[in-house]
Amino acid sequence: MPLDSSIRVLSADGDRAIFRAVQRAVSPAVVDSAATLAAARRALDGDAYDCLVLGAAFPDGDGVALLREVRATDDDLPVVFLATDDADHAVTELVDLGIDAYLDRVAVLRRAERDNGDDSDDSDGDGTDAPADAPSDDALGSRVRRLACEHHKARVAIDAFDRGATPADASWFIEDALDALDDVFYVYDREGKLVSWNERLTELTGMSAAELTGMSADAFFHEADRPAVKRAVEEVIRTGTTVVEARLPTDDGALLFQLTGRRLAGPDKELVGFCGVGRDITTRRQHEERLAQQNERLGEFARVLSHDLRNPLSVAIGFLDLERQVNDSANLERVATSLTRIDDIVTDVLTAARRGTAVVEFTPVSVEAVARRAWDTVETGDATLVVESTATVHADPGRLQRLFENLFRNAVEHGTADERASPLTVRVTASPAEGTVAVEDDGSGIAAADAARVFERGFTTSPEGTGFGLDIVRSLAEAHGWSVSVGAAATGGARFEFDGVEFADEDHRCPASAARKRGLDDP
Repeated sequence: MPLDSSIRVLSADGDRAIFRAVQRAVSPAVVDSAATLAAARRALDGDAYDCLVLGAAFPDGDGVALLREVRATDDDLPVVFLATDDADHAVTELVDLGIDAYLDRVAVLRRAERDNGDDSDDSDGDGTDAPADAPSDDALGSRVRRLACEHHKARVAIDAFDRGATPADASWFIEDALDALDDVFYVYDREGKLVSWNERLTELTGMSAAELTGMSADAFFHEADRPAVKRAVEEVIRTGTTVVEARLPTDDGALLFQLTGRRLAGPDKELVGFCGVGRDITTRRQHEERLAQQNERLGEFARVLSHDLRNPLSVAIGFLDLERQVNDSANLERVATSLTRIDDIVTDVLTAARRGTAVVEFTPVSVEAVARRAWDTVETGDATLVVESTATVHADPGRLQRLFENLFRNAVEHGTADERASPLTVRVTASPAEGTVAVEDDGSGIAAADAARVFERGFTTSPEGTGFGLDIVRSLAEAHGWSVSVGAAATGGARFEFDGVEFADEDHRCPASAARKRGLDDP
């Protein structure tokens, strides 16, 4: 199915060169442009699109935030994500949100400039200066063309069924449905020769039908992977099923495919061949490799904690104990409490690093008691804590205390940056009916441009900040099964709200928590 003007693509990226590259690649399909998140939201709310080309950063937020909103309402819209160097932290979430392609934005721009020259002087943004030459065979163009075409086919078919229409030629409909697959579909005869395939294989290999007909399964793949593919063919003939991974060379580089096979039998149960699906798992495998590297760094971090930090900490605790035997005081008692708290945190971090996740042991916990313990461990100056809750929640006491500590420290460090007429007030509230706990302050608040990034690891607006405090807050919340959001407090400061909290009082558990509880407990 060729591209036509009924196919619509949204290019949501601040650079006009990206828009023009997409426009050239998918002509005569309609391409709309959105340079801000707000413009992209308006476009997606108003029109049905067949593909979204999404940039990582916008003046009013980040692309991942928009992708979350898209997936909340549309699980099927194909998304090509244009990543920047600082977007690696989002790879895990991008995979979970189901992106269809992950491309290097700088490489895409370089290819666009090399193919068509730098026409960045199109300041009116109407794209009329784009040449009408044939689409280039670049990675961005080929992916957008294929994804948009496949989605449009599916959308047209669904609309037809909704109207009660039935395709006049059922065989054409099945063939077209197979061509709409993002995966490769193939059928081999009993001699192991290719006899049927979908359009995806043609796109990946660039071969004609005459060239593809009769090819053996192993001939497509990297030479080092061919023996494994041959063994898989023998296995599917012998046992009926097989799964193997192999690298397929393409114009965009080698792609890793997971290949499945199932034996085909005729009416008399005689062998006629086998069929299967090839799924591109390159992005997933790259994600797994990144996780392995992160785990390796995490292990190194654990070793540093074990030796370089814990040893001097033990020495400090030992000498403090000796001093308190002969010269104890309230100040030394506070030092001892702080050192013990550091030792507990080191132990918890080591446990999480070695196990790969934070293990939460739930118990009924007083929100007020934990909040006040956390306040006593943070340098708060003349700030005031107000706890407007006597509720009890199911949480891990130590980790909940650390969550409060990080939020209190953040409020004091960032909320008192400007000259204030009165001391800062930090307020803790809880709503058992809604299943939420909140921490807010009356400080200077969080700029709208920073709100979408405050939970990113390493992001900070303070020269002395590490950028880990709020990232830890989010991790601790997720370890409890909660979600956290940031907004503006009624007093103008920052408000952090945790949703999905389960309260100990059975009569005041939020509906969502109660439903989860019933789902787990009911037979």
